[in-house]
Amino acid sequence: MDSPTLLTLFEPCSRAGFWGRDWEYGKIDIHELLLAGIRAGVLSSRADFPVVAGEEIVAISARREIASRQFDIYSEVIHVAAIAEIVTSAIRKPLEPPWSLAEPVSLPNGQTWHSGAFLAPDGLKLRRVAISSNWSDDRHYSFARSWFSLGESAVQNLPLQQATILLGAHRDGRFHGYWSKGLRHPVNKGLRFRKKNDVGTGFKNTWQTIFREDYDDIPTETWLSTMYSDGVLGDVAFNVDVPLPSREVQDQIVDLAARRLDKLWRMKELPDQNLSTCFWPTRCPFIGPCHAGEKEPNKRYGFWPISALT
Repeated sequence: MDSPTLLTLFEPCSRAGFWGRDWEYGKIDIHELLLAGIRAGVLSSRADFPVVAGEEIVAISARREIASRQFDIYSEVIHVAAIAEIVTSAIRKPLEPPWSLAEPVSLPNGQTWHSGAFLAPDGLKLRRVAISSNWSDDRHYSFARSWFSLGESAVQNLPLQQATILLGAHRDGRFHGYWSKGLRHPVNKGLRFRKKNDVGTGFKNTWQTIFREDYDDIPTETWLSTMYSDGVLGDVAFNVDVPLPSREVQDQIVDLAARRLDKLWRMKELPDQNLSTCFWPTRCPFIGPCHAGEKEPNKRYGFWPISALT
């Protein structure tokens, strides 16, 4: 598990960090699945790298269960695969070389920072893909000042560019946003998302609401270019730049990461429970075994050793 993920588990609850060193939930969350597909796409050397993103999602779903309440898991997976293809097309230029993974960094106290960030092809900045249903100032600072962004930048000594993707609300096994949902003319089959003029009024009822995965006859390039021409692409895809902090701040963050990781990896006994951070601001993945009084996660609660999932 990468260092930003471990520290994000560890900060609100020592027990979550302790267990996170060795255990991972066997089922994969739909957001994690989407990010895994995008990751495969931006790292691929194939010319059709957006297709690689969708293929990776299908491949993962064949070997891991999906954490979903939907009965039709297959349709949900295909839906996510379609989004992965178009998002990958949007964030990586057609002729751009593959991104790479940032290398591990040795910290001053002997600990190693295992990065979860990408390295741009020119090697001059880090990249991160962040997905969310919506955006706000609070959400902006939550992402930008996290271990995944500010922490990575300070440790790797590089500025970071965050590709921010807003997916819309998730219900009934689908994301209801422009990446996956559009309108099609009943006669000429034209695709639209929003009126260029008089945007406050919608289209006539004769326009059909469609989802991306149901229409193979619409190329990914057409879907993406129409998002741009209708003026919705900038609403749901934008960069957040995280500049390299000053040397003083950078040193403070690196020192903090080193001390936190050292404390985390030196723990030998199971830490005490926390009560106030189990469900908010995010639900802890270890609630099941923790609240049941287990000494460690196990298959009964859907957990597997990390080594078994890699």
